[in-house]
Amino acid sequence: MSETLGDDELTWNTTRIPGDAAVARIRELRDTGDGELVVMGSPSLVRTLLHEGLVDELRLIVMPVILGGGKTIFPGDGLRHRLELVSATTGDTGVQVCTYRRVAE
Repeated sequence: MSETLGDDELTWNTTRIPGDAAVARIRELRDTGDGELVVMGSPSLVRTLLHEGLVDELRLIVMPVILGGGKTIFPGDGLRHRLELVSATTGDTGVQVCTYRRVAE
């Protein structure tokens, strides 16, 4: 998903989905596909997908460093998003990788 890159700027095995078509295209892929969709490093996209109910699993990486500020993935819509912890791993440096799955309401 990109609002800024053009198709001519893509590398590797990539298909660009315009940002304004992201929700509709992801709904379509979920309904017709049998693979997994992964989002890495896009808090605004994850926030939108959470709001739209399109996130089945979150993998949160918690670093033992406080930097202050930053972007959030959590929507400000006031809606409840129930998740259950399905795994947690702590690395030697204290980094935690926590996997949460959506709980059906």
